[in-house]
Amino acid sequence: MTKRDQFIHYVRHGGPQPLCSPQIGAGAGFDTRLAGKEWISETTLADTIAAVSRFDIVPLINLGLPDPGDWNPALRWHQTGERCAPEQVTRDFELRTPHGTLTKQVTETRREGTFQPKYPVTGDADLAAFEWVVDAMGVGDFSAVTRQVRAAVDEIAGRAALDIQWAMQPYEMLCFPNTVDTVLLAQDQPVFFQRLMDKILALDLKLQDAVAAGGADFVFLGGPGSEMISPSYYRDYLIPYSKIVTAEARRRGLLVYTHICSPVQPFLDLGFYNEMGLDLFETLSPPPVGNVQSLAEAMTKLDPAICTRGNLGLDVLLNGTPEDVRRGTETILRETAGRKHLVAAGDYLFYATPEANIAAMAETVARQ
Repeated sequence: MTKRDQFIHYVRHGGPQPLCSPQIGAGAGFDTRLAGKEWISETTLADTIAAVSRFDIVPLINLGLPDPGDWNPALRWHQTGERCAPEQVTRDFELRTPHGTLTKQVTETRREGTFQPKYPVTGDADLAAFEWVVDAMGVGDFSAVTRQVRAAVDEIAGRAALDIQWAMQPYEMLCFPNTVDTVLLAQDQPVFFQRLMDKILALDLKLQDAVAAGGADFVFLGGPGSEMISPSYYRDYLIPYSKIVTAEARRRGLLVYTHICSPVQPFLDLGFYNEMGLDLFETLSPPPVGNVQSLAEAMTKLDPAICTRGNLGLDVLLNGTPEDVRRGTETILRETAGRKHLVAAGDYLFYATPEANIAAMAETVARQ
């Protein structure tokens, strides 16, 4: 059985032995360092495959959706500026639409990765241009997506399962606004916001077709934590659309993965995650990252059909000793005994995480 098959079988059915699956890649930088690089944007799929292959783990590789400009050239962003410093590069981009020009700014820090100081949608004035983008994303040559996913599947060659990630949760507005502005747009423009969600849902189904045809195993369903939105937003926006997109994903043979690395209470107690159609959920993190006080208690709130993943703190993995990691891993194994749980980190591994700590996690799980 390949590592890919092992991962998928465990998510679906569990097993008598726990598996170790620390999160490597996704722009966090651990695979970048192992490849001898310093700028995370230079990391290749081959680098990630090499990184996950160094350890006795059963990995999931998480790749972003291909650039929409690959299936509709009208959606290609153009770089308009660049400012370089020894440790940081900032680039400006624009996308011209019939309803105005959207702009964004991306800053990358050496060994730390990227963030967006400026998002394309910041208020009501940008919504008409954004709606044009959503409409344009729904047309074009989606076979370009299928080809790129198939190429990734072929390159991974069974050494990991593959997740293709885009902001599939319609509430997240394809991540064109930041999380705070998304809340404000939903509140101030509810009719327009609902119309955009419906269009994003229709786009999601086309993209699911394309990535399923390419051989992807998982698609990604996001969801902000409770520091960003209230339970009413989950009830009104996230849960109803999640039920649709996850049911459609399963109909296409895809599994659904979600990663919420921030406070999940009170949504966990309210049972919201049990309603969303999830196959793989991470992470039930304690403070300061999340707000789950007891992993064992949190497990009682999740449907046992949902496989969980985590939950060793990045602080322990980054700054602790191998013995610290072993003790933390043993605690996770005790508190998740009898459940479908993949032992992993609280989030994707940072650039400077010591290899010895990942080896200690894997060795501890292997001894069970």
